[in-house]
Amino acid sequence: MTDGEERLAQPRDAFALLGHDLRLEILLALLSHWEAVETEPQRYSELMRAVGMEDSGKFNYHLDRLRGVYLRKTDDGYVPTASATALYRAVLAHRPTETPARTQLDPGIDCPNCGAALVGVYEREFFSLRCDPCDSVVGEFTYPLPKNSLAERTDREVLEAVYDRAREHIGLARRGQCPDCGGTTTRDVEVSAITETESPVRIDCDTCTWTVRTGFLLPFLTDARVLAALDGVGVAVEDCSPWELPEPTAMVTGADPVQVDLVVTAGEGEVTITIDNDLSVQETRTDCRASEQST
Repeated sequence: MTDGEERLAQPRDAFALLGHDLRLEILLALLSHWEAVETEPQRYSELMRAVGMEDSGKFNYHLDRLRGVYLRKTDDGYVPTASATALYRAVLAHRPTETPARTQLDPGIDCPNCGAALVGVYEREFFSLRCDPCDSVVGEFTYPLPKNSLAERTDREVLEAVYDRAREHIGLARRGQCPDCGGTTTRDVEVSAITETESPVRIDCDTCTWTVRTGFLLPFLTDARVLAALDGVGVAVEDCSPWELPEPTAMVTGADPVQVDLVVTAGEGEVTITIDNDLSVQETRTDCRASEQST
């Protein structure tokens, strides 16, 4: 690691590094010109003018504190690092604002168990779909949703947005990459929870705090083999809502190593998805009733 990277070994150090107004001004001046790989470096003199600094000694001290961590020197000047741009995007996505007025949403769908109207609940920037008569969260689904997601969307569109995010994020994490920081993930099937009410799948980032517990089907809804197999028995994942998907039946078929068969039964047949303890898809098998009837 560079000296700058070593200064970021702990979150406390990363936050402390920005605990000076001049460093923030330097960083914001760089970020105001950020255009991904097209970003043009800013020269030393340009940065000094941008932050209104005339004391080169003081400016050099604070510039050096940021160097290698939040900014990088090139032959043509200075550019923000990936750490700086990621932090900037996170602040924009989760900037402190008033709590949205829409904390109760009407997505216009009914409970699959009792038929009562479901309520979307948004609190602490987490979204869940609740059924009051059943006194439960539908599918035990609760997922973080930035406040920006509520702007310019109807209640139904907010519901669709959070499920889209969850499907993409959890699908990426299942394949070994944290959707937040890009680090590796640890995936695990808790065999003891398969016959219980707890969610049997757990995925944790090895670097940051991203974590999720979920049922069996959601992590595999970005796998091309699974999507094709489900489509073959009449379950078009892209055309239906997650709460409309059939719940798979899980059967442990191997202990060392762990292997689980997920059986999805639909109107046109049955799909068996074989997975291992790392949530890798080993095999998909399709039993189409239509094919049997035609032969």
